[in-house]
Amino acid sequence: MNEGAASEAREAPAAPTAESGRRADQLMDVLENFLAAACQADERLARRLCVADTVWTTYLTDADQAFTIYLDRFPIEFRRDEDPSAEVKVYGSVADNIDAWTGRNFLGLAIANGTVTYEGPVRKVLRVVPMFRPLGRHGDFRTLVQRSSAS
Repeated sequence: MNEGAASEAREAPAAPTAESGRRADQLMDVLENFLAAACQADERLARRLCVADTVWTTYLTDADQAFTIYLDRFPIEFRRDEDPSAEVKVYGSVADNIDAWTGRNFLGLAIANGTVTYEGPVRKVLRVVPMFRPLGRHGDFRTLVQRSSAS
């Protein structure tokens, strides 16, 4: 899928709700803490993630929020906002992102199914996403997933 097709395929997001905003905040809390801890504990992993050499912004379409992961530098940086100049932009709901980050669904499959869309060279991101799999075992993330399943 090229950039133009991704833009055309993107549907109007659902109106943000307080619940999706709360879950987005929890998702970003967990991601930020996990990335900081993982990069500190495993420098080799952090350097391997930098192989993507890109800036990746994820737009949480049902929460009207975004986060950016800077995989073009070491140490990796995480910011709770969009970077309009990001090379890769991914668009999906909070639930789709939770599923992708925990391995309950794969980002590439969500893109193929059209539940997640993108702009830019998404292959750079897809190349390193499997390295994030330990996130699914992260205690805070398991709690978030259990809460989202109960909703």
